[in-house]
Amino acid sequence: MSRLVHAMLASSPDREALAGALLSAERTVVLTGLQLGASEDESVVHSRSARARRATLEALLTEPSLFWDAYYPLALAIAARAPGPGHLALADLERAGVISSVITQAVDRLHARAGNRDVVEVYGNALSAVCERCGERYSLPETGALIERAADGVPRCTTPECAFPLRPSGTLWGEPLPGGAVERAWRLAAHADLFLILDSELRTVPISLLPSVPLTRGTPLVVVGETPTQYDRYAEIIIRAPSDAVLEEVARLVREDLGADASTE
Repeated sequence: MSRLVHAMLASSPDREALAGALLSAERTVVLTGLQLGASEDESVVHSRSARARRATLEALLTEPSLFWDAYYPLALAIAARAPGPGHLALADLERAGVISSVITQAVDRLHARAGNRDVVEVYGNALSAVCERCGERYSLPETGALIERAADGVPRCTTPECAFPLRPSGTLWGEPLPGGAVERAWRLAAHADLFLILDSELRTVPISLLPSVPLTRGTPLVVVGETPTQYDRYAEIIIRAPSDAVLEEVARLVREDLGADASTE
């Protein structure tokens, strides 16, 4: 199957080649960055802003009041995002049966909200909090209400006889990624026969190493986005363009091809 996918990617132009490869592949796995369809400045705002620099594991452990003062507005901003054209196109491609799984570095749950069913969130998500003592989970609005009620601005578990401070459900800067999510991402990458990288700078270990898994197995890589990656030199196709527009066009081409096939049966 990889030989056929390689052949489809060797055709041109690039969007038609990608659509053909998706139709030919049996297991296409997609890796998306922090914010699909955003510019570099927008996608890394939570990692470079003054607030974000205080929303770290160290701050949570040593200055929880300052942590929640910084983190909660960031979480609200993330929760306010809506799925964009790229998210909707990926969900469309999954429904068409040409994408198997999405691995994402995003913490906004937009892939799931757009309709993708098989999503691996390697950093978790920013839309809830959890008590590490008893495991009780709280939505973002519930967490906000607890922050408002707390004299020190630190939300605490409301389970009787617990009252343990909460923490975000997602991974914070300075702590390891959830082992289960990373292991599943590696398994998916190892069994892909087409690996598509979308809007990911691939700068942070271990996710920066993930494309090397399919690459060492001879699986073709495709890179889409406006920012170069360390894997560009290994990619069969590089589409240096906004991912939203590329995915919309590719989804349209796939629908047209599948519709033409159905009309001839």
